[in-house]
Amino acid sequence: MTATTGLSTNLLTRDIRGSTDFYQRLTGFELVRSEPWYALLAPGPDSDAQLGLIDWVSEFVPKAARGEAQGSYIEIVVPDVIAALDAVRSFDIEIIEQPGDVHGERAVLRDLDGHVVTLITPQGRFAVPPEQHVG
Repeated sequence: MTATTGLSTNLLTRDIRGSTDFYQRLTGFELVRSEPWYALLAPGPDSDAQLGLIDWVSEFVPKAARGEAQGSYIEIVVPDVIAALDAVRSFDIEIIEQPGDVHGERAVLRDLDGHVVTLITPQGRFAVPPEQHVG
């Protein structure tokens, strides 16, 4: 079996500039690559953690993926959920769940394109082990 050498997350967007600004404020990531149809954000230029923002109808998006995102969400681990949420309150976003204690501090929102985004603190993320299912 061939080992995976990387894994990228690309979010489809109708507004590259607006989404870039939104996710930079939310994550603190820097813009490491910019094209009219694409933006790549990361903590630094050599980081393995990367977030791609791509025009939702770009020829580079697989045809099967063009359009609205379905059945997924992005989780962003932050040191302070309330501060992260405050950094993007000026955007036209829907806050689905206000910050609260759900196995640690968590808030849920929709970004500018309707993607579901969970903000969670490091200490709460793995505080409760997943349920084990017995067959």
